[in-house]
Amino acid sequence: MIAVAIGMKQKLQFSGIVALFAGLIAIYYGINAYLDKMTSSPIAMLGLYIAFSLTGIFTYPTTLIYDLLPGKEKVSKLWTLVLVIFWIGLIVSAVLAALTAIEAVPQHLLKPP
Repeated sequence: MIAVAIGMKQKLQFSGIVALFAGLIAIYYGINAYLDKMTSSPIAMLGLYIAFSLTGIFTYPTTLIYDLLPGKEKVSKLWTLVLVIFWIGLIVSAVLAALTAIEAVPQHLLKPP
């Protein structure tokens, strides 16, 4: 969505709103999957969904920052902190997704739907 918004020269905050709600849904999904013990490593899966949800939630303020940034001379420390949290969440969720996939793919191939 963000690539399309950039390509169409639209504000990124609309994509950020969708990501915010997706992040809230990911928290709900991850907590329910953890409570139902849907995997052999529930802590890793919960961490994965929490990292993805935080990334989604922090995408909205990140898109707001990028929409407002060209008009600003100086970036505030709060904006910098939001961007750092966003990127940390993105990197952590990508690493956890890769680790989860390494464990899950062989089992999924053994028992296809």
